[in-house]
Amino acid sequence: MGKTKPSLVRRLAIGLVGQGLWRVAVALNAVLLVPTLIAHWGVQGYGQWMTISAIVSCLGYATLGLVSTVINDIIMAVASQNQARAQRSFQMSCNLALGPFPILLAALVAALSILPLSVWFNLTDFSRLDLALILGFGALQLNFETLRGIMASILYSRGNYGLSYNSAAGAKLLELVSAISAVALLNARPVYLAALMAGFSCLDLFIVTLMARAAAPWARLNPRLMDAEWLLRQLKPGLGFNCYNFATQGVLVQGPRLVLGMLLGGSAVAVYAVYATAMRLVDQLFIALIAPAGVEISHAAGRGEGEQLVRLIAIVAQLSVLAFLGVSVFLMALGPIIFEWWTHDRIAFHHGFMALYLAMSAAYLPGRVAAQVLISLNAMRSAALGGLAIACLSLVVGAAFVPMLGLPAVLFAGIFGEIASSALMLSYLKRRLDLPLDHLARQVANVSGSAAVVWTHARAMLRR
Repeated sequence: MGKTKPSLVRRLAIGLVGQGLWRVAVALNAVLLVPTLIAHWGVQGYGQWMTISAIVSCLGYATLGLVSTVINDIIMAVASQNQARAQRSFQMSCNLALGPFPILLAALVAALSILPLSVWFNLTDFSRLDLALILGFGALQLNFETLRGIMASILYSRGNYGLSYNSAAGAKLLELVSAISAVALLNARPVYLAALMAGFSCLDLFIVTLMARAAAPWARLNPRLMDAEWLLRQLKPGLGFNCYNFATQGVLVQGPRLVLGMLLGGSAVAVYAVYATAMRLVDQLFIALIAPAGVEISHAAGRGEGEQLVRLIAIVAQLSVLAFLGVSVFLMALGPIIFEWWTHDRIAFHHGFMALYLAMSAAYLPGRVAAQVLISLNAMRSAALGGLAIACLSLVVGAAFVPMLGLPAVLFAGIFGEIASSALMLSYLKRRLDLPLDHLARQVANVSGSAAVVWTHARAMLRR
């Protein structure tokens, strides 16, 4: 595996712990809210809430993917000691997040509020005013999270990503306690839950902004700055990330909820969402691994360290496979017990259903690793267009067979879509890194070498 810098291992360890705490908080937020919402809103109400959440998530694509690409650009600029470039990216992205983005989001909320969403998606428990307010709070939350991501990039560029993760974890845990209390004790309705989520996003933004200002004196606003050349340059990787995110999260994750809501109603969405939430354990573990590694991949790219980049990819792939296997065994063994408590025995556990979700997750994993590396290198644009086409085709095929097969139709289509998407992403990664995939495969297969490197540096850190 070669030598890995002790400072890198230490940063990854701290980042992994911080990101792990955040992902545990996110997973708990999703998992522990399910029994509370089902108990007080019913399966139908919970399913309709998840349908609305899928609609709200579509607002995120209005930011054109610029947050992720700006974060990577700032990290690579700081790594190459180009402070002027980092400052320009920070100031331009802040100006966009404080000006055009809120106006665009407000216009989208107004347009969606006019549409007959209740009729289209069988949202019988929600009035038009409820939908408009939930969409408005969702847009507000998105804007806070956009600004928060830009501020956090300052901490990432200095290797202090643990601070950002800890703030996010704390805000998410407070949000969870408040949401459960509001629904269980005060019988809060969905509108109040949406407002609560927006409020805690604002709190998290405030804390991270204070930390960013203390960490980097050069990270200050400049409302008069407007650089069209910078915007055009960032739009290319930004649109690539946006297309990829829309394909994976919008079409393949949220799309089935909207299809099932239209064709089968809230109960089918509830079943799909509960199984998907269980599978989020795999997703959260993967993001916990890739988030700190993605920062280091951007650092390595900025410094031109090709071998370090390959080693990082190998370690992420190895840990991702181990995490997937562990979660799979856990869910298949304890699923019946967990579901009985978790859903108040209203949604049954079927090993066949869970096996389909696990198969889709396994098909998704290689492509996810490759895609996250391309995102960290701001090299996603070309691959994303192909991924979006595959995702849309998968959703259309699944929707066509829903009347015949029911919920499994979207799962079978999703599995084939993920296999095709993974093959595409790996081919683009090979082209971008300009190295044979069998070389990367050998690095991934060298588990003992990775374990030895991590163990050596872990012992060195513990002795300090």
